Amino acid sequence: MAELLKTDLCIIGAGALGISLAIKARARDRRVVLVQRDGDEPGDAARGQVLRAAFMASAARAQAMRSADGLGLRNVDPKPSFRAIAERAAAIADSVAPHASPERLTALGITLLTTPAAFADRQSLRVGSTLVRARQFVLATGSRPALPALPGLDQVSYFTPDTILANMRKLSHLLVLGGDATALELAQAYRQLGCDVTLVPQGPLLPGFDPELVDIVLRALREEGVNIIAEASVTAVLPRAQGTGVALAHADGSLATLDVSHILVALGRVPDLDPALLEAARLKRQPLHPERLLVSPEGQTSSELITAIGGAAGVFEAQHALRQADIALARASGQASARIAPLRIPRSVNTTPPLAQIGLHDDGSPLRAGSLVLRANASETDAARATGDLQGSAKLIVAENGAILGGAVLGSGAGEVAAMLALALDRGIGAADLADMLLPPASPAALLVDLGRQFTAQQRPSRWALRRAALRRLLP
Repeated sequence: MAELLKTDLCIIGAGALGISLAIKARARDRRVVLVQRDGDEPGDAARGQVLRAAFMASAARAQAMRSADGLGLRNVDPKPSFRAIAERAAAIADSVAPHASPERLTALGITLLTTPAAFADRQSLRVGSTLVRARQFVLATGSRPALPALPGLDQVSYFTPDTILANMRKLSHLLVLGGDATALELAQAYRQLGCDVTLVPQGPLLPGFDPELVDIVLRALREEGVNIIAEASVTAVLPRAQGTGVALAHADGSLATLDVSHILVALGRVPDLDPALLEAARLKRQPLHPERLLVSPEGQTSSELITAIGGAAGVFEAQHALRQADIALARASGQASARIAPLRIPRSVNTTPPLAQIGLHDDGSPLRAGSLVLRANASETDAARATGDLQGSAKLIVAENGAILGGAVLGSGAGEVAAMLALALDRGIGAADLADMLLPPASPAALLVDLGRQFTAQQRPSRWALRRAALRRLLP
């Protein structure tokens, strides 16, 4: 007979997300079973973001050296060491990952199982000879890069966002396939480090972001030398004895070829879901995307006992995945779980200039009656003048009553300013309240004060306010 193991929380997937959830659950005195699959969990969002951030910091510093004369300094031609850059980025990413040795996990009271696992039914998981029953099962199995059905791609070596940052040498001409934030970030970073870079988005560029601000980001990349071919698609990869050929089809029907040295496929991600693991659980899939589970924003699957978090839920932003993990822990603890409003989660593109956005965005669609779109230019702020970084702006969508519906920020400090907008949305802080914020000198958040003042200036005083003002004038 199989050994029966009852627990509060059973986490399937021992990547950084699963391990951090297990440690947090033990800190709350929950019984935890952690099932480790073969190999590392792919596409760990938290580690990947730190890795890219460290790599891009080196690239941005190289670009700053190259363009220092704008601040009265002599330009310097940087000599990047790709080995040193890659080793530094990996060391930083490793340092922020949870300490995950089996001995430490066991010492914390986490039951670690390493034999193959599969759901026996919707209420239990079979792990080797052990049958696990839990108040909540959590799928933390990660995600993997989406790969196109592109003729010839399987005949050449290519990078994905998961592998390229381990590269130790300069790439003479990198082709980036993709148009999301990761694709643009890596395209710009490799260009700033001296590589020739061509980007073919194979679809829309930065979908879901404010088109007006996206155009500014694209212009900045082009000015740095990134060749963006937006009106074309790659139709085939042509293996050659030296280098690689790429066949292009332009929107006007014309054909062309391009010679490159390396290819980065950055066309998004898909959940890493093992069919053998999930077959007996009979979880519903998305009708239009059967490779994805049907889940709520919180990660709740069609089974009330099974939650998917992070990549397994089709969520590839670390902040969203961590929030899902907290909610899963609340469920396992018998507590009321919170809700996640996807529009309340900040999204960012960490290029130079960076772009951050939250809530509704101005995509040209008609707004609700009485709503406003307010704009502020960073070049009018002390922070932008002091740093010489004048390439920035902010937009705010405001309801007739002053409620903030969304905003987008472009330029230095965009992420921090967007975080303030996120707090405003969560706390019900209105546009008029932004006008009264007290900020430290030369703060990028001065853009929000400007937007708040614009809103206040457009408001007509109420009839009672007019009468009160008139009464005051009559009094001696």
